[in-house]
Amino acid sequence: MLTKEPAARFPLTVSSGSASAKIYRVRNGTAQDGREYAIFTVAFSVGGKRQLRKFSDLKRAKAEAQRVVIAIGNSDGMVAALDSGDAADLVILKEKIGPLGVTLQGGADVLAEAAGLVGVHRIVEACRAFAQRHPGAREKLPLAKTADDFVDAKLAQGRSPRHLGDITSRLGRFVQDYPGHNVGDFAAPTIQRWLDGLRGSTGATLSAQTRKNFATVLSGFFEFCRRRGMIIDNPMRDVEREQVKNTGGVEFYTPEETAKLLAAAPVKLAPAIAIAFFAGVRTAELCRLAWVDIDFEQGHISLGADKSKTAARRLVPILANLQEWLLPYRGAARAHVWTETPEGYTRSVTEACAAAGVRRIENGTRHSFVSYRVAQTGDVARTALEAGNSAQMIFRHYRGLATKEASGKFFNIRPPAAR
Repeated sequence: MLTKEPAARFPLTVSSGSASAKIYRVRNGTAQDGREYAIFTVAFSVGGKRQLRKFSDLKRAKAEAQRVVIAIGNSDGMVAALDSGDAADLVILKEKIGPLGVTLQGGADVLAEAAGLVGVHRIVEACRAFAQRHPGAREKLPLAKTADDFVDAKLAQGRSPRHLGDITSRLGRFVQDYPGHNVGDFAAPTIQRWLDGLRGSTGATLSAQTRKNFATVLSGFFEFCRRRGMIIDNPMRDVEREQVKNTGGVEFYTPEETAKLLAAAPVKLAPAIAIAFFAGVRTAELCRLAWVDIDFEQGHISLGADKSKTAARRLVPILANLQEWLLPYRGAARAHVWTETPEGYTRSVTEACAAAGVRRIENGTRHSFVSYRVAQTGDVARTALEAGNSAQMIFRHYRGLATKEASGKFFNIRPPAAR
């Protein structure tokens, strides 16, 4: 380019705040036609190192000098150190990875790690091989359909209606909040925000226990997906574990209340509620219990895996007073100890409480058994086995609640002679 002598005197100084750059005019010989050309050099310092950039015309040199000093003034030395070609490449790169939700720094980290594992020229080849081995990495599997498959699998495994209802309700709420999503769309931060934002029907924040129950269902669902190759990792692995605090003591019946309640129980309820009190059998387990599961000769109640809440067989001893409550019904014509629904059992217990004039305690029969049994035996592990619970749970919630004297009275409650 033919160079005209500019009016300004060189070197020119371009400043922005405390940052500055200089533009030098350097003669660069003559062309074949004899006309003289010049090169304009922009000089500045970044991190103590001097940088030089050359331009064939003054206008471009001034534009670059202004861009550089602004970048330096904004403490963006890395940007200042880029030439115009590098800056253009960064713009293109950002446009390409933007839809992936990855930052430039994050993309660089992934590329560097992948290149370190397989070499920069084999990254795409390795990704193709991975996608072939893991269909979920490339297939779009609808969340709603996969959730239905999960519930169907639990039904095929023989899970109880109550359990199926719980996972259907909790998982259904998650599916409802993410319509049109696929299983592979979810990462831990997304699920964490969903759990943190859960609210009840009144808009109140849910309890820690309730949020934990939702997290348990989601963990089971995503593990189901992982084991079947739908996703690579279970995102619940990185979700915070809810810390549930025991904010109050376990409530249970006194020996006097227990005696009144048993005395007021109608004949159809008496054996069932006696088993609940003196064997600690859960309501759902009790409603599945058959008379053939009660072995009077061996002195235990057998809860098979198909009847136990934990899906593991356990034996509960028939204590002396419980045997007296059950013997009159030995050889009963009916197959099951309780012949109605779980709701019917709960209703009958509520009515018996009202008739006896004692308070109705949720899960009070089981709480009573565990509290008095651990006091009677002094053995947390033994009580845990009989109750079908963990020793940690028994130790944390039941140990020390009842006295040995009270436990003696409780396990000495016997049926009236007339019964």
